[in-house]
Amino acid sequence: MNELRVSGSQKFMGKEIPVVAGGFGENAKCISDKTVAEIHGIEIKHVRELINRNIKRFKLAVDIIDLKAIVLNDNNLESSRSERPHFYSCAQDAQQLLEQLGYTQMQISKSEHIYILSERGYAKLIKIMDTDLAWEIHDKLMDEYFRMKEEKKLSNTARKSTNTIQIPSPVNTAAKILKDTYTDAGVDPLFIAVAVNNLYKESTGYDSGIPLLTEDEHLYDKTAIAEKFGICSKSGKPHPQAVGAIISKLEISAEECVNTPYNRNGHSGVDVQYKESVCGKVEDWLNCHGYPTEITSESGKKLNVTYK
Repeated sequence: MNELRVSGSQKFMGKEIPVVAGGFGENAKCISDKTVAEIHGIEIKHVRELINRNIKRFKLAVDIIDLKAIVLNDNNLESSRSERPHFYSCAQDAQQLLEQLGYTQMQISKSEHIYILSERGYAKLIKIMDTDLAWEIHDKLMDEYFRMKEEKKLSNTARKSTNTIQIPSPVNTAAKILKDTYTDAGVDPLFIAVAVNNLYKESTGYDSGIPLLTEDEHLYDKTAIAEKFGICSKSGKPHPQAVGAIISKLEISAEECVNTPYNRNGHSGVDVQYKESVCGKVEDWLNCHGYPTEITSESGKKLNVTYK
């Protein structure tokens, strides 16, 4: 665990926010739940509620650090030497850090949790928020905070190094069209962010580092589900139409489906992918119906099916 420290502040959306580094890596920038609340215009308790309700999606020391759980007790900031994390040398350091982050003594004593989020943890939180405004702020914070290089000294003159990239206007126009098109098509915001990032990366070499889905969020299209359960056509190839016919007979919630963009063999568009829970429902249907060799589609067409 690296030392967690506040190294000054910077202007962001008209607010002065602390620049926090360490904890998740020697020079890795991170952000407090207090700062998240301020830049998104919500109360700290609402940020913590979102994290607590989805706590299984956040990995400790990778996505979040709970300062209150690690270094605080009911009465003061003391913790035993054996329990003290490496990024604190003493309780006084913890006290100073929290004050630099802008927490008052009352907030410290009354808070059940005080979260610090890594870049990855913040991205996960934005996905949970999932509003246009939240994603807009996310993009700005990635560009202006997480991606801003540390100040460097050249000779005896302090000069600031930035990651500003001159992106050609046609690329920005293409990115806007791509974003608007996918938004109208109902594509999940995370996939829109990844698609826009890939466009910039291919055009300029700039990579904003948008995180992809985590392992517990693995998605399957109809072909992948067919392969998973050996649902094939007579020719022995995966049978996505048969999977679609099965899915049409099931009760699938909106939360179990994700609209994603695709680009295959020169063709592009939007496809529906399904979460692991849908695979379970397909398997249950197959078991319940004895793996039938004929499945009727939603349009009434009879599909011949074999199984591997």
